[in-house]
Parts: sequence; C-alpha cells; structure tokens
Amino acid sequence: MCTGFEIAALAAAAVGTGTAIQSANQQAKAAEETGRNLASQAGQEQDAANAQADQIRKAARRQRAAAEASFAAGGVDVGVGSAIAVDNEIARGGEFDALNAIITGGRGADSLTQEAVAYGKQARNAKMAGYGQAASSLLSAGAGAMKASGWRSNGPGFSGTQPAAPISDRSIRIS
Repeated sequence: MCTGFEIAALAAAAVGTGTAIQSANQQAKAAEETGRNLASQAGQEQDAANAQADQIRKAARRQRAAAEASFAAGGVDVGVGSAIAVDNEIARGGEFDALNAIITGGRGADSLTQEAVAYGKQARNAKMAGYGQAASSLLSAGAGAMKASGWRSNGPGFSGTQPAAPISDRSIRIS
C-alpha cells in the first residue's frame, strides 16, 4: 500500500516527466521553425541571385546592341575587326558578372541551408534530451518511493539495519 509520501513522489515524477517532454517538444518546434525559415531564406537568396544574373545578362545585351548601333552609325562593319572584339568583350564581361552573381548567391544559400540542417539536428537532440530527462525523473522518483517505502531495508539482512534472520536446523538426524 502506498503512503502519502510515495504518492506525492510519484505525482512529482509524473509532473516532472510531463514538463521535460513538453519543454523538449517546445525546443524542438522552435528549432524546426528556425530551420524552415533559414531554408526559405536560402531559396530566396538563390532566386535573388538568379534574378540578378538575368538582369546583368539583359544589361549586357543592351550594351552590345548600343555598341553595334554606334559602330553601324559610324560606318564600321559590326561583324569584323575591332567591332567584333568589343562585342565579344561586352558579352564575356556580362556573362562573367552574371555567373559571379549566381555563385555568390549559391554560397549564401548553401550557408543558410547548412544552418537549417543544424537546427534540424538541434531539434532532434532537444527531443532526445527531454525524453532522457523524463526517464531520469521517473527512475529517480521510483527509486525514492521504493526507498521511502522501505523496500531496500525491510526484511532480514538488508542494509545492515535489522538483525539477520534466524537460522533453524531442519535436517533429519537418525540416532
């Protein structure tokens, strides 16, 4: 039969267990939400880099067209000599800038993605730690309740708190 102390210890264990699990779940949810936000930012950063690359390419095409128009207005054959070299240089520079924007955006997106993954791991670790703490709370309370009930010390020979059990000789002797 349980005493009031044992019941209180078990109730405290139940509350402690519930609190540990609830705290772990809240920490996990917060970490998962942060991870989702970072993953979203990573996608946005990559999209922004791609959009910037498109703008750079469009600007390069406009610049090439303006150079061709300028050469043509001056009577220069656009497809040969210096005119083609200028056109190629503008195209090369524009593509270089576009690819550089994509690479820079990709690096930022990769960094955010790695951080999002780390928050996912943090969420799993928080849950595991909470469950471990809950189990520890239950085991500790159970051990305390058992100790309080005298489970370990009641009975002959336990913990040196009582005299040893009497020994009776029940052997059969023939005289």
